[in-house]
Amino acid sequence: MQAPTAFEERLQEAHAREDLTTCLALLRYADFACPVTDAAARGDEPVAWATFPGADRVWVAVYTSAEAMREATGDAVRHFRILSLVELAAGWPDPRWGLAVNAGLEPSFLLEPGTVARLAVPTLEQDLAAEPDSGLPIVQKVLEVAQIQELLGGGPPRVSGYCHHALDVAHIATPSVLADALLQEDALTSEGAVNLLRWPAIGPQLYRTPYGGVDEAGRTAVAGWVIEEPPFAGMGLVPNAVETIREYKIDGIGLPHGAEIVELAADGEERVQARYDADHGRWLMVEQS
Repeated sequence: MQAPTAFEERLQEAHAREDLTTCLALLRYADFACPVTDAAARGDEPVAWATFPGADRVWVAVYTSAEAMREATGDAVRHFRILSLVELAAGWPDPRWGLAVNAGLEPSFLLEPGTVARLAVPTLEQDLAAEPDSGLPIVQKVLEVAQIQELLGGGPPRVSGYCHHALDVAHIATPSVLADALLQEDALTSEGAVNLLRWPAIGPQLYRTPYGGVDEAGRTAVAGWVIEEPPFAGMGLVPNAVETIREYKIDGIGLPHGAEIVELAADGEERVQARYDADHGRWLMVEQS
């Protein structure tokens, strides 16, 4: 590779000493130049993934810099978009496809889809191990009115299904935008609000990252464990190419003390409706001023 960047020099050094762990760690936080055709750059056609066929799968081609891309393509490709690994995973086109980093250059890397998913979206346990002082993560789940009534109806509250990392949507203050980002437009109330169940994720091993696919082939391709109907992405993220929102699959999780039912109102204000008191096994309604 000619005139490598500082990042590429570190990647070359790690590769030269056969330090695959460091190579993968560097790639996890890298930004990639993703080729764009001249026609797409002009707006004459949609932006598509640059791919090439391999012996056992299709590979998505990306590069660690614009210079690397131009060198590898003989300067035939001039346009590109910059995406991080998690952004690539959010819009991943097919769970059977792999990621080719710097194909045609030295060093280059071929990452199978399961590796892409796990590098881009580690499990909640891995996130906490990497940042042990970050505190308990907060997760949340969109609630329909009937689900609120069920939670408040008595008995120890338990939840199943999918929840998402609250930090990943903290920047969204509009109910309709949040519902759209989570592909849950039906959750909007007649007043244009969204109701959320929010709680600290105690016991991170109970919050499993849903690697998988929409069929057996997709699940096997990412070495996953979940099969869901489309638009399930299987990369550990809500299937939304614009927002990167980590999601988790849970099964009968008991809610901890301090769990809250929150209304995100149409005016963008959050109002806590109820708070769970685990000491007394009941929900305490919060008076609104």
